[in-house]
Amino acid sequence: MKGFPPLGDVPTQPGWRGAVVMSFDAEGRVFMQLRDDHPGLVGAGLWSLFGGGVEEGEDLHSAALREFHEETGIALPADSLYPYASLPSTARKDAALYIFRTSHVVAPHQVVLSEGAGFGFLNPQQIRDFPVLPQFRALLLQRVWSENDGDT
Repeated sequence: MKGFPPLGDVPTQPGWRGAVVMSFDAEGRVFMQLRDDHPGLVGAGLWSLFGGGVEEGEDLHSAALREFHEETGIALPADSLYPYASLPSTARKDAALYIFRTSHVVAPHQVVLSEGAGFGFLNPQQIRDFPVLPQFRALLLQRVWSENDGDT
């Protein structure tokens, strides 16, 4: 999809699309969700970026704004999101994740978590050490922090 450079083997005609928001705090740490540890849940018990499935008739941008708000309680300004990357999904072979980056700086007091076991602001070393969804680990370490020498 135009504007989302692929990282990995991303399907060109995905059967399922996910919209994901990558955000940071004032210290440059990435804002992540610790996924619930329910049987059958994709990525159960792993750290993940916030996002979810694109609903029928919904565009990627609207889905990203909706999912981020539903999961974090933070209503991002529409003009704060820009396309960043696309990734293959681990959920299904025909699925693609479209990553938006936001210019909005997130602070812990803004967060009202409605999904997941918790949230955190992780630095590059924690991304290496913690159980993070592999495609998001690759995105953060190979594209985000490698471009900025460890800074956002």
